[in-house]
Amino acid sequence: MSDAVTEAKKPGFIPPREPLYDWGLMVTAAVDLHNDGSHPNAEDGALLAPKGTPGTIVRIGHAEGTQIPVYLVEFPAGVVVGCLEEEITPADGRRRGVPGVMD
Repeated sequence: MSDAVTEAKKPGFIPPREPLYDWGLMVTAAVDLHNDGSHPNAEDGALLAPKGTPGTIVRIGHAEGTQIPVYLVEFPAGVVVGCLEEEITPADGRRRGVPGVMD
């Protein structure tokens, strides 16, 4: 048995949750996005993107130590911010998807 299969069967293994949104999707900031200390080009607490600012998902990953999707969103002037699903909404107004449920 391969190591990958053995790892997947270990107790406590939780696969990453599928993201609701795809890269390339146009979104808007659902809340004011402030620097939490992870954005090196801005002071802690600085406003990076006000609520309603349009942007594009340029990459999708997972928060370190969790299985929660994190979206890298490029906002105007090249500002790239890591966002959680509740911090962004699709710009076209479509409803949010549900992981594992087809429309």
